Amino acid sequence: MLPLANRFILNHFSTTRLACQSSRLRWQHLLRSSNVSLGLRSVASTMSSTSPSAAERELAIRAVLLASSLCQKVFRSLVLPSLSQTKVDKSPVTVADYGAQALVNHLIHNQFPEDPIVGEEDSSDLQKDDKLTQNVVNLTNEALKEAGEPALSKEDILRSIDLGQYEGGSKGRFWTLDPIDGTKGFLRGEQFAVCLALIVDGVVQLGVIGCPNLPSADDADNEGKRGALFIAVKGHGAYTRSLDDPALSPVHVSATVDTPSAKFCESVESGHSSQSDSARIAQLLNITADPVRMDSQCKYGVISRGQADIYLRLPVSETYQEKIWDHASGNLVVTEAGGKVTDIFGKELDFSQGRTLKTNKGVIATNGQLHAKVMAAVAEVLKVHSA
Repeated sequence: MLPLANRFILNHFSTTRLACQSSRLRWQHLLRSSNVSLGLRSVASTMSSTSPSAAERELAIRAVLLASSLCQKVFRSLVLPSLSQTKVDKSPVTVADYGAQALVNHLIHNQFPEDPIVGEEDSSDLQKDDKLTQNVVNLTNEALKEAGEPALSKEDILRSIDLGQYEGGSKGRFWTLDPIDGTKGFLRGEQFAVCLALIVDGVVQLGVIGCPNLPSADDADNEGKRGALFIAVKGHGAYTRSLDDPALSPVHVSATVDTPSAKFCESVESGHSSQSDSARIAQLLNITADPVRMDSQCKYGVISRGQADIYLRLPVSETYQEKIWDHASGNLVVTEAGGKVTDIFGKELDFSQGRTLKTNKGVIATNGQLHAKVMAAVAEVLKVHSA
């Protein structure tokens, strides 16, 4: 395993089992607590009238925490027992995906009924499988019960999932959700994230990323305490907290200015980013350390708290368009932490174009100070020119 990746990616079956044994009680205590807003008060005192309200911020945090708990429950009950098998059943991630989207969409709609949602899933395939549908219904209602919320009918849960079919755009406000970013990481017991963002007139105003398997900020050097939440409000900085303690700590990108000492991360899956091009870029930048490979928007979180300096998501197809839910929260977290995020041409990511970043190609995130050097190397390897 790569040296730096060892600090973040929890591969071992025994470690995963041990962490799961103690997580259930911590989650129940957290989800019954009414103090999810603690630590936000000092941030809220500086908000302008155009910033997300305290209610929006608290809703986003609560929704991501509940969805993270739901996903962890699916992992413990359905994925963990099968990790020793050669072929892992992929249906648990489907249950968790639909359940998390139903849960988050319901909470948003219940509090802000006029707000549309851009979600990754719809219920059309789910409704073809009665057993899978019932599993999603049971799981969602268990999560709602733990949160002190009333149960929903099967029809209400399917309708909640389908609230995510909004097309997005440049006018008005909407939420965008990725219920499980990094599905393969989830199935491996490694990194995945629950990502929720609020977009107003095409600009991301609020982003929350839940990373249940990422070491907390105060335990980043070992694999003991897992679970980190990242919260960013446009113009007001980025913060992190553990999953069971509402106290917020500000995060800031690294101060690295020399590329030979930089650390970069990329996707585990080669189908998501050209790893061969990344290797050539690293060579041009005289980076000798192996890349940190992890799934999901956890990579943005790692950069925001200064534990990596560069994130490369390089195009693997001429036609592929990045989805807004894959980057909205992470983009804001890194920029509010002092970093910089662009596409391979140096253009800022444009979240006003609908459900995809159709005017962008690839994603480059850095600590800001390294961005020009990274862009120059990207241009040389990919033969592109900055905007």
